[in-house]
Amino acid sequence: MDSTLAAASQWATESNAAVFIRLISGETESGVIQAMSSELSEEGDGEEGADVIEFHPEFTYPIYGEHERIFGYKGLSININYAAGSLATYFNVHYSKRIEQMESTSAVALKADDVDTPMRQILADSICSTQSEFAQVVARDTHMFRPPGRKVHEYSGRSSQTEQLRYEIYSSSFDNAESAKYHERVQALVLFFIEGAQFIDTGDERWHVHTVFERLDLNGQTSYSLVGFSTVYNFYCWPDRKRARISQFLILPPFQGQGHGSALYAHIHATVLASSEYADLSVEDPSEAFDDMRDRNDMRYLLKHNAFEHIKSAPVEQSVVEELQQKHKLSRRQMTRCIEMALLKAIKSEKSVEFGRFRLFVKRRIYAQNMDLLQALDVDERKQKVADSFASVVDGYRRVLSLI
Repeated sequence: MDSTLAAASQWATESNAAVFIRLISGETESGVIQAMSSELSEEGDGEEGADVIEFHPEFTYPIYGEHERIFGYKGLSININYAAGSLATYFNVHYSKRIEQMESTSAVALKADDVDTPMRQILADSICSTQSEFAQVVARDTHMFRPPGRKVHEYSGRSSQTEQLRYEIYSSSFDNAESAKYHERVQALVLFFIEGAQFIDTGDERWHVHTVFERLDLNGQTSYSLVGFSTVYNFYCWPDRKRARISQFLILPPFQGQGHGSALYAHIHATVLASSEYADLSVEDPSEAFDDMRDRNDMRYLLKHNAFEHIKSAPVEQSVVEELQQKHKLSRRQMTRCIEMALLKAIKSEKSVEFGRFRLFVKRRIYAQNMDLLQALDVDERKQKVADSFASVVDGYRRVLSLI
C-alpha cells in the first residue's frame, strides 16, 4: 500500500505551475506558429515579429479543486493562448506521460484527472479549434482589433529601454454586444488572479467596465495588447444618485509594478468626481495590495487638493469627516483612514500631546468597529487587542506615507 502511494505521488502536479497563460501577437501566421512552438519559459520575441508574454495563474482551485493538484501526468502543460488584444483563445494540453495502469492492492483505481473539461467550462465558447486557425486569427487581430467601448483616457510610460509607451483606457457597458462578448473572454482571468472571484451577470445593465490597453506601433500600424481591467457596479443611493463600487480590479502580472493600477484607479475616481450622478466610490472586499495602492492614490489626491488644511489635530468631528467624504466622493471608511494618515503625518514625536490625542482617536474608532467581538473578551484582553490593532494600523500608515 505504501509503495503504491509513493509511486502514485510521482504523478501529482501543482496545477498553478502546470497552467501557462500566454498573450501572443504576430504579423504573420508562420511567425505566430514558430513562437508558440518554441516552448518559451519567459516572455520573448519569436521570429517574423511574433511576441509571446507568458505567466502562470495565482489560483486554479476554482477549476482543479482546493488542493490545486492534478494527478496522473508527467511533464504536464495546460496552455491558454490568447491573442494579446482581442483575447481570441486557443486551449490545448501537453504531457510526456499519462498514467494508464498501475499494479495496486488498493480498492481505489488510479486514473488520470480530467484536465480538459474543467478548464473549457470557464473559457469563452468561441475558442479556436486548431493552432493554425488561432495563428490566422492572431495575425489578423494584431492589426485589425480595436478595443470595445469608448476611449476615455490615455497616458504614457517608459520601458526599461527608456522607450516611451502609450496606454489607453476604454469605458464600456454590457448593453454593447461587442463589449459583452469581449468580457466573456476576459472573465476567466478573474478566477486566476482574484481570490474568491465569481463571474458577474453581464445581463445587468448597472455594470460598467474600464479596460486598459497598451497601444503599439508595428511597422506604421496600430496594435493593442490587454493590460488590465476593472468592473464597477452602480448601486442606487437615496434619493436620486448612484454609488459606484469597484468589484473586480486586475492588472495582468507582466504589467504589474508599472503604475497601471494607479492610473486605472485614478481614472475611475476622476469619473465619479466629474459626475453629479455619483455620491461616492467604494470597493468590494479589497485585497491588502489593493488597499495599499488605493491609500497611496487617495492620499496623493487629497494632499494635492489641500483637503486637510483645516485639520490640525485629533479628535476630528464626524461632521468634518462627512463634509470631506461628500466633497471628494470617497467612502466614509476610506475618508476616515486618510484623515488618520494626515494626522499621523503632521505629528513630530510619539511623545507629544498630539500623538496621545491621535492614539485615543484611532483606538475609539477601532473599538467602535469591532465592538461585538471585543465585548466578548475580558477587560485586559480587550485592551491588548485594541493596542495591537492600533500598532498595526500605525505601521501600515507609516508604510503608505513613506511612499507618497
